[in-house]
Amino acid sequence: MTCDEQMYISAEELDGSLDLSDVNFNMTRSLYTNPIWNSQNYLIFIISEFDGSTCNYTSCIHPEKRRYTPDSGNTISPNSYDTLIFSFKFIWRFFRGLKAIICHRGGCSRYDPFTEKIIWYSGGKDEAYFDFSVTNMHGKHLKLTKKDYKGIVMEQLFFDNSMWMDSLRFDIVGQLAESLNFTTTPVTSQNFFSHDLGQKHDLDLHYVEIGVVPEDVDYSKFDISVGVETAIVGIVTPHSKFMPQCLVPFEVFTLEVWTCIVLTCIVFVSMQYAFLNAQSRMFRGLYSVAEISLYDSTSSIYTIYAYFICGSPPYLLLGKLFTGKILFSVFVFSALIISNVFLGGMTTLLTSTVQYPEIDTLQDLEDSHLSIQVTEKESAVLYFSQLGLSEKVMAKFYTSFEHYVSLIVNNKTGADLWDFYSERNEVHPIISKFSKSMLAILEDDAFLISLPHCLISNNRVVLNVFPLGWTGFKYHLVKERLNSFPYVFTFLRNSFIFNAFNRKTSQYLETGHIIRLLKVLSLFRELQFEHPLSEDEGPRSYSLNDLQLPFFSLALGLFLSFLVFIAEMLIEDIENAVVFR
Repeated sequence: MTCDEQMYISAEELDGSLDLSDVNFNMTRSLYTNPIWNSQNYLIFIISEFDGSTCNYTSCIHPEKRRYTPDSGNTISPNSYDTLIFSFKFIWRFFRGLKAIICHRGGCSRYDPFTEKIIWYSGGKDEAYFDFSVTNMHGKHLKLTKKDYKGIVMEQLFFDNSMWMDSLRFDIVGQLAESLNFTTTPVTSQNFFSHDLGQKHDLDLHYVEIGVVPEDVDYSKFDISVGVETAIVGIVTPHSKFMPQCLVPFEVFTLEVWTCIVLTCIVFVSMQYAFLNAQSRMFRGLYSVAEISLYDSTSSIYTIYAYFICGSPPYLLLGKLFTGKILFSVFVFSALIISNVFLGGMTTLLTSTVQYPEIDTLQDLEDSHLSIQVTEKESAVLYFSQLGLSEKVMAKFYTSFEHYVSLIVNNKTGADLWDFYSERNEVHPIISKFSKSMLAILEDDAFLISLPHCLISNNRVVLNVFPLGWTGFKYHLVKERLNSFPYVFTFLRNSFIFNAFNRKTSQYLETGHIIRLLKVLSLFRELQFEHPLSEDEGPRSYSLNDLQLPFFSLALGLFLSFLVFIAEMLIEDIENAVVFR
């Protein structure tokens, strides 16, 4: 007989129990019939979601949403959980001497048959005692705890029952399933959704779930440093780091500069070809047969190479007239400046560290040259002036798309809030929070992550204008900080799918695919704001303003050489006319 067959509790055995009342029967029959052994030889029984047709609210047991630690001594009175105690007794009757755990609605209970005490565990580090926790999904649904979890934390902020993240969730898991040749079956419930990926690899994976319980972000995963929160504001700045060498050549010049360089080379080749072609025909008398033959076998590419690389081009390329000499001299001068600037910029980027100050106090913030993103600068200055921030700090504010204060209007439900923001053409706060969290990883400047500690409490604060611009409203100020919703994996340890899912999620983060998905939502409006340059930003790309001299010389040289070429042709025509007369 196999382990599963031994553990199976049949309906006949349940019906044959003399002690089973209707309530106890409904409770016990809901035990998952294929219990799971953990590493400490505890047998885990999962109470699945109750069927409303066979179990109503009054006859089913729903454990209290309280937390107890294994060593705290806190117990739940047996009188409150007679049915749950009966279930343990029933299991004890069939599996004499067995260490059993019953898990229901995200928490697990352990029973001492000698004292008839039940200890209830729910969430957090305590569940590492069981190796895993269990949710109220149908069937086997194991969830790794913090101790076992080693995956990437993706920035997501959303509320229960919010549907705006569904396209992102399904897309990531769907792409993973496709790359691994899986067939997926989406499973949804009120507070979370899953993908059943076990149809093809049922021994390795059953569910992949995105959890709904927020955790503080582990900033170390995103290469940013966290300043100590002061009494007023918390600041996050990127780590100081070197520029990646593979990106250095592309960071020296801006796109406009590279475009102008390419266009200049095209114009130069065209004018050089036209000049030499016309010169060889109109002024053949000035050149020998050998020189003309050399020109005919010389390409424009060779001319560019001779001008810019050799430094001593053939005599024919200069010509015996002033046109070629002017053209060559101007391009040598401009190329010398541009090449020196390019090499100097590469040296700077390769040897200098991009410095971002560590912000630990308000004085550090005042002394830094960081900008702070706010929803609306004027309203933010008025709002934060009430909190005692100095004018020097408030001068760093600039308008940005992201919301940094979560507002809950009194006496409004979630639906009312949704309509409230929609009527005002406001971005939904959930989306704005998510955008803020993503930009926190990508932006170079600082951003506001928390409200004053004195305002985090339930005390009401009257804000006159910030940020909605209306008067007479009272708001609850909610503590603002980065939270994360970790992916909760439901496969065995060291599974090959673990790394595959991490890679897929990392690809979405690195390519910005997550933000692109959000942009298709109707509530996500496209707004562009100019990013003010900080006074001390470290190495930067050279723009056209920095290279005015070489490009102005190129334009002037091309124009002068063209005028000289026309003048030389006219002079030659006049001289020929005089000779013929």
